[in-house]
Amino acid sequence: MPRSLTSAVFGLFCIVFGALAQAATTVQVWTYYDSPPFAIDPKGDDLTSTLCRVLTEKSGGDWVFKPQYLPRKRINHYLESGAEQGLVLWANPLWFQDKEETKYAWSDRVVWGANEIVSLRENPVEYTGPESLEGKRFGGVAGHHYVGIDDLAQSGRIKREDTTSFSKNLDKLLSNRLDAILIPRGELFYLVSQGHLGDKLFISSKPHQQYERKILATQKLEAVRDFINAQLPALNEDTEWRALLEKYGLKP
Repeated sequence: MPRSLTSAVFGLFCIVFGALAQAATTVQVWTYYDSPPFAIDPKGDDLTSTLCRVLTEKSGGDWVFKPQYLPRKRINHYLESGAEQGLVLWANPLWFQDKEETKYAWSDRVVWGANEIVSLRENPVEYTGPESLEGKRFGGVAGHHYVGIDDLAQSGRIKREDTTSFSKNLDKLLSNRLDAILIPRGELFYLVSQGHLGDKLFISSKPHQQYERKILATQKLEAVRDFINAQLPALNEDTEWRALLEKYGLKP
């Protein structure tokens, strides 16, 4: 092929490729979690980054899903003011005062969630309801509300002691300064794997709560929400995604 024709073809390719790249719309994706498995890992070995990667690939050049950590207060401000459009990952309508799912556009369930009650194997606590924690030292996280448990804590029937993180509560439990703690299932599996603690901990067969983790989309992103819903069945066929769900105990 003559050099001039080769150059022309290459130039046309660049123009077409550039046009396609410019056509992709960036979708802001927010997570307010700063601990695994929902925090953003610099290596991309986390559920948030993996979900964004898969959705970007599946969009065929229409959207680029850009993950970002934001504090919950900042996200609340964006939602209330309408200053920014974006997606909030790993959310539940009850946590955003949208039980009827009318304020925002909600995806179908992405993963199941559970708040596990954890104690020491040498002093196990089988949770059957808030009353099963009466007289015990319960570890909570400051600013978190625990349905049923808080009522008994306020009346003095449960001694609630707060720290600033799940990992600090786990440290207190391991040093026998607490009788039971509450940890979301994904964070629990991560902490257990990091410290090789499986033989030391007892996980109650009944969790405190089970819930669905969905994706909140601001109203102007309903089309993105519809696209995500269409991709969720295929998402579970992604090898990396399935491996992460199993790693963090989130596989159904």
